Amino acid sequence: MSFVRLALLGLLVLAAQGAAAAVLQLGPADGSRQALGIPGSVQQLAGPGDSDAAELLSGARDADFAPYAGQPLRCDSGHGCWLRFTLARDADAPPDWWLRLRTVRTGTLTLYQVPQGTRATGLAHTPRQFPLNWRYVDTEQFFELTLGTAPSTYYLHIRDVVSADGVSLLQERAFDRQQRRLATLLSVSLGVTLALMVLNLVFWRWLRDTLFLHFGAFLAVAVLLHLWQIVPAMATPERMGDMSLRGGLQALMQTATVLFIARLFDFRHQLRGGERAVQACVLANLLLGLGSLLGHQAALETWVAVADLAGMAGALAAVAWLLFVRQQWHLAWPAVLVTVIALTSGLGRLRWLGLVEAGPDEGLGLTWAAVRLVYMLLLAITVADRTRRAELQLRQSRRRALDEAQRAERLLEDKVRQRTEELHGSNARLASEIERRREAEAGLVSALATERRILQQQREFVSLVSHEFRTPLAVIDAAAQSMGLPGVEAQPRLAKIRRAVHRLRTLVVNCLAEDRLRSAATTLRREPLDLRAVIGGAVAQFGAQERERIRWQLPAAAASVHGDAALLDVAVHNLLQNALKYSPAQGEVHVRLAQEAGHAVVDVEDQGGGIAPGQHERIFERYFRGDSAGSTGGTGLGLFLGSQIARAHDGSLALLRSGAKGSAFRLRLPLLPADEIQEIRT
Repeated sequence: MSFVRLALLGLLVLAAQGAAAAVLQLGPADGSRQALGIPGSVQQLAGPGDSDAAELLSGARDADFAPYAGQPLRCDSGHGCWLRFTLARDADAPPDWWLRLRTVRTGTLTLYQVPQGTRATGLAHTPRQFPLNWRYVDTEQFFELTLGTAPSTYYLHIRDVVSADGVSLLQERAFDRQQRRLATLLSVSLGVTLALMVLNLVFWRWLRDTLFLHFGAFLAVAVLLHLWQIVPAMATPERMGDMSLRGGLQALMQTATVLFIARLFDFRHQLRGGERAVQACVLANLLLGLGSLLGHQAALETWVAVADLAGMAGALAAVAWLLFVRQQWHLAWPAVLVTVIALTSGLGRLRWLGLVEAGPDEGLGLTWAAVRLVYMLLLAITVADRTRRAELQLRQSRRRALDEAQRAERLLEDKVRQRTEELHGSNARLASEIERRREAEAGLVSALATERRILQQQREFVSLVSHEFRTPLAVIDAAAQSMGLPGVEAQPRLAKIRRAVHRLRTLVVNCLAEDRLRSAATTLRREPLDLRAVIGGAVAQFGAQERERIRWQLPAAAASVHGDAALLDVAVHNLLQNALKYSPAQGEVHVRLAQEAGHAVVDVEDQGGGIAPGQHERIFERYFRGDSAGSTGGTGLGLFLGSQIARAHDGSLALLRSGAKGSAFRLRLPLLPADEIQEIRT
């Protein structure tokens, strides 16, 4: 009997030793750079997991714990899980540590600490969450531990968690380094996503392709999810974002994803009923997102996951139908990327729902971030390539249409060319006839206009001349009749007759000179002349009273010009006649002859009332008479003839000045060169 008792006691001791957890002794290098996995030092409760905590902490069920196999734990549907491990640190190791556990759904986690050698009720710890450690499917939860050199046993109770694994330890500095790395990776991801969003919106603005707008909306929601994760951590490291807002953003992301895939593969035109299916999926996601924003996120989260699975499954089915039924292999590369989106999203949702046993996502590391960025860039390239293909197809269609239009145009040109050749001869003859008639018509119009102008000038000339001739003739007739009367002195009457005759002579000379200049066949009878003689001859033509009023200054040297004596006499005489006519009865007229710059200059000044400023240019027109001509008479030919005669002699006639004290005119004629004058003299 004693032997049996001793054997049983030995078996109990061995069992107790087997059930006791091995102490994990932590050194200063453990968990200092990255998380230290401890699955081999962890034990899992093999029996029912809903045991009372006090019962477990008392050690009553230590024999029920077995080594943990490292597989994900299923602790949902009322089934709880217990893990046990014993920790101690070296004397030179830091006391502050973090225990990390990855879970799908947060659930309820409680960590109990029992110092070795005691069976008192352990101190309970609740986990802490950090926004940077949140993932699409799982999240990392942390317990802050203060380890001593003496071993302590920890009991971790897990409830309402679909899956849990990744038990590991980090030192305080390793935890800080992890948070900084996560912040950097998420910031880089945010920056790239934001840049791609802006770039796609710019492309949409430039190209007006709504595919860029849909992809930009997809990236915009991704930016909002990044901000939901990053912004709370900027204020407080442990401050999680609003979960209702996260649920709304997830539903919005699913909506943007469905719309982007539908536009990328053109479900509206490629699939019968595809547009209605997309609208139904979008409406369901929007309603779920609105419900989440209103505070029902926990109740609707499962339905959000189901809607995501349904949308991804529908997208995969539609893409497969386009590839393998419609044989649209140009969509192969976009189909690969969409398949990756659908499979990763669908697998994550299945894990979250607890329908697959695959472990949760790995933590966000450099490799995962690089893969994510490369995938976003590939999506952007796919969108750009899709637009490029559409543009190429449009260009090909336009080119074909242009080729058809050019072919039709060539046929039309051939027909037009044939018809043109047939009509060319008749058109040429018709054009020749029209041109000939047009030239004849233009000649007739020109001749008619010339005739009308000549007739008008003739009427004006006849009207003026008839009046001008009638006046001196009336004077002569009246003077001649009065001379036969008794007691009438003859000399005054004779003076009137002489003045009237001189006026008639001047009119006749001007008319003949005007007619001579008008004739196209007229040539000047040029000869060397001394302007002093021309001026003297012009003065001698006036009566004694007029000559007494003329004051002339002539140079001692001859002023030789090459000109027509008769025409130059008319020009000088008209200048003197005008000066005498517009000066007062006793007013003097000054005539000066000078030489300057190779020209002979004849200045004639009167003492009249001047010429109105608005008439300075018109006084040299044919038949124009100034405002004062009504009282002095005249045909309006004097200054016109003078300017024409001067121009015919390569000279000019100009008005120097005009005012209340009189006017001055200058006749300018080129002098004969000195060698020609010497030749004439010899």
